[in-house]
Amino acid sequence: LAFVTGVLVDRTFLHHSTPAQTGPLHGSIKQLDDTSSRPTSHKDQNGRSIMKQQLLDAFVVPNFAGFSIATFEAGQSMMPPHDHVNLHEFFYVLSGSGIISIDNVEHEMKPGSFYHLTPHERHGIRVPPDTKEDMKMAVFGVTV
Repeated sequence: LAFVTGVLVDRTFLHHSTPAQTGPLHGSIKQLDDTSSRPTSHKDQNGRSIMKQQLLDAFVVPNFAGFSIATFEAGQSMMPPHDHVNLHEFFYVLSGSGIISIDNVEHEMKPGSFYHLTPHERHGIRVPPDTKEDMKMAVFGVTV
């Protein structure tokens, strides 16, 4: 009898709960040209914000820190280097060029370059002042 009662309780109460919400019920479609620019939380050495076009806001999808296209103008930098405690951050360069410092080692950034930074990797980005084109890159992250 205890076995039968256990099976009935299991089937009745444990498997008919409402599933946890794991994100939006519907996706989204956006055009970059229709997405206005807004400041990121990062400012350059002159106090100007690094700008972004946010295509997916942070944490609309659990643990996903959004998706945006960031624009660095000639002479802008996101320095001094910083790190994140629980964020994997990803950069993909779409156009222009710059320099990324990762744990005090500099790397050239150019179209087609992809960077995955793990939590605690110190990083900063700069675009030299003599650069002729803004650097645009896709930026997204995942928290752990």
